[in-house]
Amino acid sequence: MNRENIRDRVRVLADELTEAPRGLYTNTQINEHINTALDNVQMELLEFMPWYFRKRVLISLIINQQDYNISTDLGIDGNIVITTANQKLNFDEGGAELTATITAGTYTPTTLCTEIKTQMDAAGAATYTVTYSGKVFRIQNDGATLNLLCLTGTDIANGIWTTIGFSTAADKGSFTSYAGDYSIDVQNFLMFEGIFQNQSGELRKPLIYLNPSDNFLHETVGTTVAPASVLYWGYKDVDEIYFVGIPNANAADQLLGNYFRKITDLSSDTDVPELPRTTHDLVALDVLRQWGIRDKAGSQGVEGRYQTLLQRTQMFFSSPQGPQPGKGPSVSTIQGGGTQG
Repeated sequence: MNRENIRDRVRVLADELTEAPRGLYTNTQINEHINTALDNVQMELLEFMPWYFRKRVLISLIINQQDYNISTDLGIDGNIVITTANQKLNFDEGGAELTATITAGTYTPTTLCTEIKTQMDAAGAATYTVTYSGKVFRIQNDGATLNLLCLTGTDIANGIWTTIGFSTAADKGSFTSYAGDYSIDVQNFLMFEGIFQNQSGELRKPLIYLNPSDNFLHETVGTTVAPASVLYWGYKDVDEIYFVGIPNANAADQLLGNYFRKITDLSSDTDVPELPRTTHDLVALDVLRQWGIRDKAGSQGVEGRYQTLLQRTQMFFSSPQGPQPGKGPSVSTIQGGGTQG
């Protein structure tokens, strides 16, 4: 269901099909309740289907840097980070190679599209259009030729291509409009699940999380260590984490962070919640819980329906996935052996 469908569902369940002033709430007010309900339902389901909300991020350690901002340093709070390592875009318009250099900084998908367009317009003769929709970046121009040098570009080692979802297996030519090869799922950060050492050829070793009461370690332990010997992590603030000890060298992709994303608010009636379809009725019922049915019996009925559906949903998603011992035919049955009497 999209936002409009959920809102209609809410009005049907509440037996109040008309907007305020004849009804109790305007559509805008219900839309606000829907976004609150999305947050509530996510928290109810997080424990039972963590795999649905889990994302990964590689963390590069910087010499003598202990504190890392989740947005600007790690780029996982709805933003994309551009550095000297991924700021080059090589292309041509049918002639010599051209290079667009994207200014280092932290971008939303929309502002990154604007910056890419600005730099490609400056480097070439054509006018460029760069968009992000459906989690896919698209690049086109108004000229006769556009070749994106995703494989053979001079600056491939510092290219932006994988950051914006373009494969580096081959250049892109023969057209003047190209879509990324895979989606870039820019999600809002909710919380870390764990952080691990990510050394090649070794089992991932989890860093130990420091509880808030242990944060004195952040203030008192200033020892520098090799990146592979960083042992602890914790939250310094709502949008900043820190590591103990302090890395004594730069180390690209030294750590692997598992984190949970926050599902995106719905901003238009055609937006669909980033939740399984089977949970959308939970969202509608949670709106009614916020709403507060005006008679006691109605309120109790909503709460009962919500709890029943929630328990059923939690049981479904917490069930083991894939084959289960004792739930299917035996190997001998599959092979035609059957059972001897």
